[in-house]
Amino acid sequence: MKQKLTAVGWFCFSILYLSGGWALNMGTMRKPGPGLLPRIVGIGLLILTGIHLWQTFRKQPDSHQSSGLLNLKAVFGLVAAVLAYPVLLYYLNFIMATFAVVYFMLLLLIFKGPVWDFVIALAMVVFSFLIFTMVLGVSLRNGPIEEFFFRLLG
Repeated sequence: MKQKLTAVGWFCFSILYLSGGWALNMGTMRKPGPGLLPRIVGIGLLILTGIHLWQTFRKQPDSHQSSGLLNLKAVFGLVAAVLAYPVLLYYLNFIMATFAVVYFMLLLLIFKGPVWDFVIALAMVVFSFLIFTMVLGVSLRNGPIEEFFFRLLG
């Protein structure tokens, strides 16, 4: 029942978000107005929450319920990683600090196993570095790894 109410709530939120974006001037693709991005996000949100709502009402109720117990080791480990990230970022470069924190978090959550966690963390860090520096133009702490990517991409 809780999942159904949550799905209905998200669907109603997406309708409200889309209606708020619809009231803004859309503009054109060459000269976008303030309503272009909210409309695109609102349409995508409405589609995705509609699919989620349909799947939630379609599936049969599960016979077993989760115990609801928190894994305190994972919770405190994630909090420690988030709090340690700015310190690591100060002493290490962006790629090394972010990789260490993401890999640690994936290991704590027992995501896919150590090897896959390593590959996933590395891919996430390189992708985020490229997006932040090349696309968004954000200046990050540079080290030898970052310099390699800058030379590689020109």
